[in-house]
Amino acid sequence: MYMGEKESKMDLRKTKYAFGMLVSMAAVACLILCLAYFFYAPAFSWKIGLMAVVFFSVSFFGILMLDHFAKKGERTLISGYMAVRGIKLVVLVAFLLILFIIDRDSAKWVAASFILFYIAMLIFDSVYFTKKLKK
Repeated sequence: MYMGEKESKMDLRKTKYAFGMLVSMAAVACLILCLAYFFYAPAFSWKIGLMAVVFFSVSFFGILMLDHFAKKGERTLISGYMAVRGIKLVVLVAFLLILFIIDRDSAKWVAASFILFYIAMLIFDSVYFTKKLKK
């Protein structure tokens, strides 16, 4: 196997992760938009789309960092995985606080949406990395 083949497999893994994360964030955004439409119409806003984009971006940045740690070795990957999880949490909570400052009227709805996105991200990450560890 020559070097170009190895690099393409790495890209395929990141592409598969990105596609899966995109689908899961879009599904959660659709669920939240449906709930907002039927139960709390003022929450039907641009913030839900922005949350999906931010969660996808943070997750994709995380997989790029994990790819970097994986190249250094298994021991670095384990500590890097925990570091990436912590960084994701801090960045996303900072984003949540900014949303609270921007719109205090629908803070409960923003928090509920954030929790749904975060749970979806955790489930997707757990399933994805469990499958990778089994291989």
